[in-house]
Amino acid sequence: MNVRCGRCGSQFDVPGVGRHVCPVCGTPNEVRPAGNPGGIETPPAPPPPQDRPSPRVICPGCGYKFIVGKVDTAPCPNCATPVSVTGVADEGGDAAEEVEGE
Repeated sequence: MNVRCGRCGSQFDVPGVGRHVCPVCGTPNEVRPAGNPGGIETPPAPPPPQDRPSPRVICPGCGYKFIVGKVDTAPCPNCATPVSVTGVADEGGDAAEEVEGE
């Protein structure tokens, strides 16, 4: 099997899979089985799609619109005013116009 050194680029023959030292520069080179070329791993599966969009609220203090999680009250990331999240987007969709805060 003919391989190329990862450091100096010279080609040399090896008997097969394993760790082999380059005869030119002395760098150890790993020869892997052909099933996984270049050590590339399979990327993880994407997350499942959400049933509905994340709820959004408008801060009554500064008017900043932001996405919230499953909480009762969330601090505005812009001005830290507590914003009520209870009952936001129960039917899905954009709730920015539904909740104005406390």
